Amino acid sequence: MNTKQSQEAPQEISSLMQKPVCMMSGEELCKLAQYAQQSNPIHGSSATAPQTTNVIGVKALAVYLGCSESTIYSIKKQGILDKAIVAQIGRKIIFNAPLARELANAYQQEQRDLRRESGE
Repeated sequence: MNTKQSQEAPQEISSLMQKPVCMMSGEELCKLAQYAQQSNPIHGSSATAPQTTNVIGVKALAVYLGCSESTIYSIKKQGILDKAIVAQIGRKIIFNAPLARELANAYQQEQRDLRRESGE
């Protein structure tokens, strides 16, 4: 039974890779992402590799960071989040959430410092 399932899995993944992302269900997209993660492991031991949390879309990143979508669009437009972008599929952007938080916090601190300097 395992061999039958293992034969069906590559066929299913193959058919998913041919399907446009906009036509995929959430389950299909997750299945494809899991397959990609398993087939392209990070070099080195997985026990020592840092865990990254990726979020899909501006809305998900806004929820993760606790800010509005317009704030995310604004700082993305300024190039602040460029290093945190893992991939872009169509209009969906996949962000490395911890790195995005770090970049957003650094930007926020920089803005605070600029306001203090101009206010003095």
